[in-house]
Amino acid sequence: MKILRVFTGLALAACMIFTIFYGAAKISEKNQVILPSEYKGVITLWQIDSFEGGTGSRKAFLLEAARGFEKENEGVLVMVVSHTVSSAKKNMDEGIFPDLISYGCGTGIKNATELGEKEKIYGGEVLGITYAVPWCRGGYCIISNPRVAKEKDAEDSDGTGHFGELLVSQGDYTQPLAAFALEGCTAENITVMSPMNAYVKFTEGKTPYFLATQRDIVRLTNRGAEFEITPLTKYNDLYQYISVVGQDATKNAYAEKFVDYILRDEVQEKLWKINMFSARIKTDFDSPRLEEMQGVNHEMTVSAFTSPEELKNMQEISLAAAKGNQESLLKIKNFIL
Repeated sequence: MKILRVFTGLALAACMIFTIFYGAAKISEKNQVILPSEYKGVITLWQIDSFEGGTGSRKAFLLEAARGFEKENEGVLVMVVSHTVSSAKKNMDEGIFPDLISYGCGTGIKNATELGEKEKIYGGEVLGITYAVPWCRGGYCIISNPRVAKEKDAEDSDGTGHFGELLVSQGDYTQPLAAFALEGCTAENITVMSPMNAYVKFTEGKTPYFLATQRDIVRLTNRGAEFEITPLTKYNDLYQYISVVGQDATKNAYAEKFVDYILRDEVQEKLWKINMFSARIKTDFDSPRLEEMQGVNHEMTVSAFTSPEELKNMQEISLAAAKGNQESLLKIKNFIL
């Protein structure tokens, strides 16, 4: 009996030691977030075009980046889905969210989560915390038809930046006239049109000055048109942001890892393929005009989270400011960062 009691005691002690060390390790293991090398799943990314790009497709660029990311992260797939502003809003209103959203100003995205340490662009910050980073950008410029501009003498000769006649390409939420007014320019007769309609009107050859974007430079270059450009350097809102909006901690970790991936220099250097610029580094373009555009460092923008209603209001105020109304110019500055 004594031997049996000793044996039983030793067995119980062994069980306790086994439980404390091995069992506790297994319990802790069960509560850990799955390590990257062990994860198998799909990260969903919505691509929303809220302003015109350069050429080709931003979705195609993201798909190419996704394939490179997948090679480095075995078992992780990135699915890129196109959405309009309205279709994305409808889904979000119904509680349907992806893991990532790529978007421009006016999209009205929800549920953006704080990102880790990133190069800060003011438009993606709220109270000093980064919720969005731009992975590519466009820019505004004044395109002139040298022959018509000279014939009509549309710009004052005193160099004050006052224009007699100005055609403007404006999207649903873009702010070309804010960029124009903040540059210190004014115009007497301003015609605002949707991007494609404005481009078509300019190609008729009767318009001296065209407030346009990188997309119009690409179109006119492909057309073989004669034109000159002056980049606007003070303000820009043509940023394509990306935010993590998912609710799953593990997937969010991979989503942010993908954000880091597309911000790498070797990925950013490929933006020439879609004739878009990097907000981080200098890229090389065959077009000297695009080279000039991408060299600009803008001082001002608006928040990526500015509501569509506020942006519409800003467009109206900017029109008055572009015509020389100083009170409206001051009001624009209430919107900008």
